[in-house]
Amino acid sequence: MECPTKLFYTRKEGEYRNVKGEDKFLESLAEGGFQVGKMATLLYPDGIEVKARRNQDALAETAALLNSNDSITLFEPALEFKGLLARVDILIKKGHVIELIEVKAKSYDSENPDIEGARTDIKSNMLPYIEDAAFQQYVVSKALPDHSVSTFLMMPDKAVSAVTEGLNQCFKIKAVGQYKEAEATPDALSQVEANASLLAKVPIDKYVQIVMKTGLKYPGSENNTQNDLPERVAIWAAHYAKDIKIETPIHKDCKNCEFKASKEDTLKSGYHECVENFTQLSREEIDLGTVLDIWRFRKKDHLIQKGIFRLIDAAEHIEAESQKSGLSYTARQKLQVSGIPSEKDRGGFYFDSEYFNENRSTWNYPYHMIDFETCSVALPFFKGMRPYESLAFQFSHHVMHENGRVEHRNQALFAEAGAFPNFNFIRELKDALELDSGTIFRWAAHENTILNHIKEQLLNFEQAPSDKDDLIHFIESITNEADRSMVDLNEHALRCYFHPETQGRTSIKKVLPAVLKTSERLKKEYSKPIGTLGKSLNFPGSFIWFELNSGEPIDPYSLLKRYTEKIFGEVQKTVSKENLLIADGGSAAMAYARLQFEEIDRAEREAIEQALLRYCELDTLAMVMIMKAWIDWR
Repeated sequence: MECPTKLFYTRKEGEYRNVKGEDKFLESLAEGGFQVGKMATLLYPDGIEVKARRNQDALAETAALLNSNDSITLFEPALEFKGLLARVDILIKKGHVIELIEVKAKSYDSENPDIEGARTDIKSNMLPYIEDAAFQQYVVSKALPDHSVSTFLMMPDKAVSAVTEGLNQCFKIKAVGQYKEAEATPDALSQVEANASLLAKVPIDKYVQIVMKTGLKYPGSENNTQNDLPERVAIWAAHYAKDIKIETPIHKDCKNCEFKASKEDTLKSGYHECVENFTQLSREEIDLGTVLDIWRFRKKDHLIQKGIFRLIDAAEHIEAESQKSGLSYTARQKLQVSGIPSEKDRGGFYFDSEYFNENRSTWNYPYHMIDFETCSVALPFFKGMRPYESLAFQFSHHVMHENGRVEHRNQALFAEAGAFPNFNFIRELKDALELDSGTIFRWAAHENTILNHIKEQLLNFEQAPSDKDDLIHFIESITNEADRSMVDLNEHALRCYFHPETQGRTSIKKVLPAVLKTSERLKKEYSKPIGTLGKSLNFPGSFIWFELNSGEPIDPYSLLKRYTEKIFGEVQKTVSKENLLIADGGSAAMAYARLQFEEIDRAEREAIEQALLRYCELDTLAMVMIMKAWIDWR
């Protein structure tokens, strides 16, 4: 449904690059899916798992179990119809009546189901899950034609709170060969029985029928007449069986294709093959930029339909909107497509010093840079928490003084197994930031969102701390529209800074490498050992953040990984490399989840904690570096 062409690439593991397997954030979501799936099976203690991995073995095992029992519950049974295979999460057979339950880690709110849209029968964020279940219902009903089939989704219910401590910790993720699965602890069954209402069983036959009636919409569907689910999946199955690529027109979502490899990669790039075939552009022309690369541009499909593919050919189709101060979205798009006007070029980049100085005039020294690491999981760690409720387990705090001196003043990590962190977190943050009235900076909205969430917890938790009023007052003093409300540096990157290599994006991991390329101040200061600049709480004084490779600055996040590799070489006997390579928020959240399993030995726990501290320190140091460069360009 994302793109029929992907069928061709999915079966060629080891031939085409697939970056989805390298995404730690997606991996953390998948691990939540394993846990939810395991909990769902414990709701049916008499269920039997079909364990065979090979399709034919699983089909035979399923058939034997169904034929020998009039009433039975199966986990992962395999059913097939004319080249279509379904491995159902939970199948309950009672005579000739079947319940098909598709278990998803997606959040659901029983108090506000929010499945139907105002303009559509099914909301777009729910449609893929309904389509998945519709496919399975179709296969099962055809494979077992003498049975009636009712279909359900089972999802974590955000309207329900856990009634016990440690539900999440009952399901540990472990590797089984090339696969991962959740393993239940001895006390998992009692925990699941107590928290059974945490997973909502939602009947969806109504929505399945809508999908069957209206047909499938996918890239290229407008060019086809056979889009009813039975017809379309039969066509796809035939192509898959014969290993024939389905040629899909390129479209706006191609930009996010996971089958993308760099030119230096030893694996093939499905993305480049598709774009080359459709546009007749060369690999070199594609890498120079196409309309697919234009940041937040809503008319990509319109230009593609007009035969406009190259970035430089899109210039006349983007009209920058006027804005009183700072860059608008379309102005950034114009800079990306047309380049920086010579009169605005600051040496390979654009910087609006007037916008920056106007805002800076309202800031007070010392500057406080803060960054949070958080975790939100499908199955709660703690009593009273709901699915996907946020936990704030770590922060880093750099202070920048008016004379340029920088100190990594504070950090906090609350990762003790079984200990709810949020209130200790906010208490420690309050102590760190209330020493003066200096301006506080964050990057994007995440910190503001988390603080407001903790405020709601303080207001609503039954066992709120005795100092809850002080903590709430502190949160209110630095969020939203308060006098000392945190300043969003991401918004300033959006409005006053553009470097071509960011491709219009403003994440700190894109902005920092770009700033390093063009800042003489950063080159001068950070090519020296950090011990000469101030104190680091996690790196040796001899560590250097500014290094060149072939004349180009190395991304500090790459230097962090390299440093971690060095440490791994020293401690690999006791610590897994996976637990040390923390260089993004997804990895940090996964690491925190692992720390909640008490059986991790002390050496590995300490190594994970140190890796978390190093990563979070770099995030606030990155804010310092960017601020220093901007001040220098003022």
